[in-house]
Amino acid sequence: MRPVRARRRVLESLAKTKALVMIQADSRLQHHALCEAVLNQIEATWVALIRQVGDAHGLKPEAIHSLSDLMEQLSSRQLVSLEAQKLHSLSTDRDSWLASYWAHRAKVSCPDEVPESTDSELIPLTDKSGLDRLKNERYAPWVEELSDLVGDFQNRFDES
Repeated sequence: MRPVRARRRVLESLAKTKALVMIQADSRLQHHALCEAVLNQIEATWVALIRQVGDAHGLKPEAIHSLSDLMEQLSSRQLVSLEAQKLHSLSTDRDSWLASYWAHRAKVSCPDEVPESTDSELIPLTDKSGLDRLKNERYAPWVEELSDLVGDFQNRFDES
């Protein structure tokens, strides 16, 4: 039954990610909060997918906190996982959507100092001109790539 629970967690996490991307913010503060929520949910989905791969190979999902945990546990049991290899390949590809995601997440988590605006009409936390469009254009492709990856893995797990 564990694989069903791990699968449900991945699919629920992905659904939350997709829902967050679609929410429209009423202010700049809400936009920033939503952006951080989307980034956190993408990471939660990534970790849930890693745990599902481990679970499919008989590992305890709650003992896997990262891709390196998964790789170490598979290696210690001398197990080979095509899904784990695909995740590892994706994580080491500097041109992948995942690399872009991690770089952006780091920048959002520790932002550079923002210079004062020269436009006196803009109030930083209430002006949201174009922000939802930016959020959707930037994050939606990552969510779609993650969704494709999750779908691919679900099909593989269904076949085995």
